[in-house]
Amino acid sequence: MYASRRVANRYDPFSRLLHWVVAAVIIYAMCMGYILHALEGTRWFHFFSVLNMSLGTMATPIMLVRFIWRFFRPSVPYPDSVAGRKKQLVVFLHEIFYLTIMLVLVSGFLMLHKDYQFFGLLHVSRPVNVDVINDFFFKIHRVSCITLGVILFMHVAAVIRYTLQGQGEILRRML
Repeated sequence: MYASRRVANRYDPFSRLLHWVVAAVIIYAMCMGYILHALEGTRWFHFFSVLNMSLGTMATPIMLVRFIWRFFRPSVPYPDSVAGRKKQLVVFLHEIFYLTIMLVLVSGFLMLHKDYQFFGLLHVSRPVNVDVINDFFFKIHRVSCITLGVILFMHVAAVIRYTLQGQGEILRRML
């Protein structure tokens, strides 16, 4: 007689940690990125600008680990309420979410017009020293940030919607 294998209804602790660390950094950095426009010319601009760049630099390898880890972690099935084409759409949108996050992070690094100190500790040189290319990636960064904001809003709204409809298992998967 074969022992039945228990299907996980939550992601493993490492996946949940990666999710919430990336979520916190992305939400903070997006909000601060827009606030930086209001801080331009103040004594706070440089501090928060370097903090944003440092967090983005830190988030990039964490996001890469998160992307790779998903191929090795146990699968967590969607609830029965997410099936068929709806499930295909959710999976597709998650792929777009990952891609957009990476585009924001990479373009943020490639748009740098000057070097910076990673959390004030380590010198980081700008990878591209051509202003026209930096400006191009600034435009990519701006559009990808707006896109990420829309996707993030849709992601949170969907989780809230499912939770309010009594389908809290969607949220519990990542808690």
